[in-house]
Amino acid sequence: MIERKPGNIGRTLSIPRTATIEGGVDYPGPVVIDGTVLGDVNCLSLIVTERGVIEGTIKSEEVTVMGEVTGEIFANLLTLKAACSVNADIVHKRLLLENGSFFEGKSRRHTDPLRLL
Repeated sequence: MIERKPGNIGRTLSIPRTATIEGGVDYPGPVVIDGTVLGDVNCLSLIVTERGVIEGTIKSEEVTVMGEVTGEIFANLLTLKAACSVNADIVHKRLLLENGSFFEGKSRRHTDPLRLL
């Protein structure tokens, strides 16, 4: 499970649209990705904006995808917004799919998906 450190929970890590990160992102608080991450993302909560791209494994309490994700997603709450593109196997406790979202892969419900990694 993701370790919550009180001092970092309120601080959001933002990856700007002009940035490309090759390697993983491991952060104890919320993360917003507007750029590209080529690697795994482990955080408390994650928002992938319309321009955001992740190629890797995501592990987070809450994930909201508006952009593109390829790989795997492990989340207690996973929301796929309209116009997002997700080509991934997902393990979730709760899954919300908006009309117009694109999802291709396997979906599996689990009572505690974050313990599987």
